[in-house]
Amino acid sequence: MGHRTQLSQEDEHLRRAREDLPVAAQLLYAVADLLSDYQPEQPANTTALGMAFTAAGAGVLAKYPRAVQDHALDRALAALPDEANLTAGITGGELALHLRKAAGSLT
Repeated sequence: MGHRTQLSQEDEHLRRAREDLPVAAQLLYAVADLLSDYQPEQPANTTALGMAFTAAGAGVLAKYPRAVQDHALDRALAALPDEANLTAGITGGELALHLRKAAGSLT
């Protein structure tokens, strides 16, 4: 139980630190977390990426006004690696690393 509590505290600290980032960066980090949590070894594809964006968007974007949502989504999508990288067999974990790097560039 102690390990679980420590992990939860670390997750909470990370969540709070990310709240100060631009919304587009928050969204990319959330998508990266989903990809690395659920399919790190599986090849990434546009379907998985779309599902991750939908789930992350529901959690991250929902608390912002529509104009902020639209701007953040445009910035996040513009920072994605091109589709050629997805068809080259990149894994979810590898794509998550690219997304985290792109998120860092948006700050």
